[in-house]
Amino acid sequence: MYAKVYGATVDGLDGVIVTVEVDISQGLPVFDIVGLPNQAVKESRERVRAAIKNSGFEFPMRRIVVNLGPAEVRKSSSGLDLPIAIGVLAASGQIKMRKRKLMSLLQSTLFIGELSLDGGLKKTQGILSMAMKALDEKLVTIFTSSENIALLHYIDTIASYGARTLENIVQVLIKPDSYTVEDISTNREDKTYSSIDYKDVHGQELGKRAMIIVATGLHHVMMTGPPGAGKTMLAERLPTILPDMSWDERLETTRIHDVAGLLEKNTLISRRPFRGPHHTATLASIIGGGSNAKPGEITLAHNGVLFIDEAPEFPRFILDALRQPLESHTITVNRLQNSYEYPAKFICVLAANPCPCGYYGDPHKECVCSSTEFMKYQNKISGPILDRIDLYISVERPSFNDMLLTNEDSLSSSDMKDLVERGRNIQLERFKDCTFKTNGSMPHRAIRELCNIQDDCWNLLSDVYERFHFTGRSFDRLLKVSRTIADMDGSLYVEKKHISEAMLYRHTPFHVSRIGDHDGTTV
Repeated sequence: MYAKVYGATVDGLDGVIVTVEVDISQGLPVFDIVGLPNQAVKESRERVRAAIKNSGFEFPMRRIVVNLGPAEVRKSSSGLDLPIAIGVLAASGQIKMRKRKLMSLLQSTLFIGELSLDGGLKKTQGILSMAMKALDEKLVTIFTSSENIALLHYIDTIASYGARTLENIVQVLIKPDSYTVEDISTNREDKTYSSIDYKDVHGQELGKRAMIIVATGLHHVMMTGPPGAGKTMLAERLPTILPDMSWDERLETTRIHDVAGLLEKNTLISRRPFRGPHHTATLASIIGGGSNAKPGEITLAHNGVLFIDEAPEFPRFILDALRQPLESHTITVNRLQNSYEYPAKFICVLAANPCPCGYYGDPHKECVCSSTEFMKYQNKISGPILDRIDLYISVERPSFNDMLLTNEDSLSSSDMKDLVERGRNIQLERFKDCTFKTNGSMPHRAIRELCNIQDDCWNLLSDVYERFHFTGRSFDRLLKVSRTIADMDGSLYVEKKHISEAMLYRHTPFHVSRIGDHDGTTV
């Protein structure tokens, strides 16, 4: 007796359709699973056996062989429990349908679900990736747990059925007309950030201006300042002024968090992600990978913000791993068995103190760091990383008068978001025929053509280039930021005032020399 059922697993971020072949023959009772299963899939033998028995069916006491294809892909999803159980029931003739009708139904149906010992169905990670792959493979129906069904309702082209037990799945399989849709919560995540707002930040008008530029053009920024000056507050509120996510961005972001097992609600994510890894994070947790390949922090920050607080405290090799994703917006992780490509389109925000004690250059508090400590601290961030940053801002400690200001006197996130959207709309119109949609994403070949730099600006740019010894990359970034400032100003051309303002944000705070010997008392 033979049956073929379709299940699915996740490889990287992509779903993989798994052909589950079940053969039941005469011989000593044995239950083997072949086809490169991992330990979680191997353990499904015991879950499937108990679930079938406790659901009112009979587990065949014969030789059962389950083959999972394709054999070259490692099967790592516990969601293969359900297709294996359905395959055993179909091969043993316990699904009461005409054989031809049953075989035809199974050929166009995908089964996804983890079984408990009592036959209950549990939630499965990566359900969106599996469903999207099912569409490519012309599988038009999905049977899964009722906990997964809320996400599948966003995909209109697939007929999805959710149930709480294996017995319910078999009942719906036999009589699809008997299926009743359970009440699914339609509450979506609030797109607003009611708990945080830029109006809470007092006295950092330059920082707010820089954040508007960053959000408008999708630029990377580095903030330097003493402890408690407000660097974290500026960074945490950046998602509140970014434009609302499109449908495709919401779907992609939700899919990433679903695969990573971080999806708290069975609804599409509406808020832009904000990720702030600790400086003790490993390389695999930042860029992704590991023994069981998972997306890292840079991928979890896709379509949002990656905040690297206390950047010099991170190991240098971890910061250097950001070089490629900052340029290409993707990260490729190579492992022995496979190579994975994860999306990594995010705004990178670096924050750092000027020195280990945090008070180098502070007019009110002396720096106590030695020259050796100072240089070692600043060299934690390499030149190539600094060259990939678009804006540098110095965050000063707010004055007492700044702290006396009320929230009504400060620029709010709503006001800043209006400015951002105005600039974004201009970019969308300019880049409507391009693959990129923001100034920060412009490739080198498009900068001269699309920036519209006034002729009288080239002498200024020549002087700036020679005086500050710009690299080709940093010069391109200066032009991109200038273009963004011009968009915020509503100007068709990049003018001298736009370039001058962009230059204000090109002062690199690190890799500067200290004059004379430092004894810990003078700087």
